[in-house]
Amino acid sequence: MKSLLLLSALCTTAPLLAQAPTPAWVVLTIKPATLPETRTIYVATPANYSDARRRFPVLVLLDAEDQDQFGAAVANVRYLAGRAAIPGLILVGIANGKDRTHDLSPIATGATAKQFPTAGGAATFVDFLVNDVLPEVRSKYRTVPATLLAGHSFGGLVALHAASTRREFSGIIAMSPSLWWNDSTAVRGYGDSLEHTARPLRLFISSGGLEPAIDITTQRLVARLDSVKPESLAYSYRRYAEANHGMTPLFSLVDGLQFLFEPMSVVRLPLSTLGPTSDSAAVMHAYTASRESYVAGARSLGLEVNALPEDQVNNLGYGVLGVLKLPRLAVWLFRENVRDYPRSPNVYDSLGDGLLAAGDTAAAIAQFRRALSVASEAGQPGADETRKKLAALERRGAKSP
Repeated sequence: MKSLLLLSALCTTAPLLAQAPTPAWVVLTIKPATLPETRTIYVATPANYSDARRRFPVLVLLDAEDQDQFGAAVANVRYLAGRAAIPGLILVGIANGKDRTHDLSPIATGATAKQFPTAGGAATFVDFLVNDVLPEVRSKYRTVPATLLAGHSFGGLVALHAASTRREFSGIIAMSPSLWWNDSTAVRGYGDSLEHTARPLRLFISSGGLEPAIDITTQRLVARLDSVKPESLAYSYRRYAEANHGMTPLFSLVDGLQFLFEPMSVVRLPLSTLGPTSDSAAVMHAYTASRESYVAGARSLGLEVNALPEDQVNNLGYGVLGVLKLPRLAVWLFRENVRDYPRSPNVYDSLGDGLLAAGDTAAAIAQFRRALSVASEAGQPGADETRKKLAALERRGAKSP
């Protein structure tokens, strides 16, 4: 179909060479200085964590002992990253301690204090996240300063508490926050704090139509933000009309992450305007403009990014090669990827394909060999596809007079 965008039409044409599977997550035990009891956290690394050059943002997710919820989060984070909707993330799940209500609630007053007599540990719990969990994770994993926090229900309340009182989190996902707390005065308190926040912050809030107490109070908070439009706060609200309290996290995390990383959204880049009739000038302009926009957006979020995602350029190169029939331009794009990702075997394999299409067999053979060499240097066996192409070319050369 001629209306298909070039990148969309070619998403399955030339996938990245397969990567070895990694365990879903590892379990760590922390003896915090902030809290009296030993705590358990789960850490899931992104699919491309094996690339030792790369460092990643951290997403902290509360209520991680809910294995269904945490397992879905691991899968969805990887899915989004694999489609370049978000960058790869190190997902840190926080299992609850002996008294979840205490940890995940601010100070209680009035009837709420009578209903929840142990409440009030939110500030100390956020201190635990900042002073115990994050240093432990950063000491063991390759991270960048960008840190996100996501919580559901009481966890959503804690997320709003962190958004209102701390500077360590650049993005917050408050899923069905329990804003009925203290006879709904939490709406006014957090609304006031968010109105006057002086630091750049991205905030995603959600509620479900089948959780009335939360739905009503969350809409009140959003209405407050809509009326004042805080200058430093970028926020988005999503209401899931058919969702109950247990289902909102499934939808909210996916939508929330996409909103938090919207400044570097691939689907909004100039590359998305390319089509089957685009010429060389249009492709080069779109690539250059997209690279600049993506890098600027990433840096605004505290990410150390200097290039477009590898697979996006890879797919663009194959699109230029297979749809536009411009092998020299494809070779140029593949060389851009080699420059930006020199330790990826895939970029050399793709460059070899481009050179072969351009009629430079000798150079293509050199790039296929380089792909296998880079894989070997990284302790990987190399792709069978690369080996087959190289063997076929070498056999052909041996038969030539």
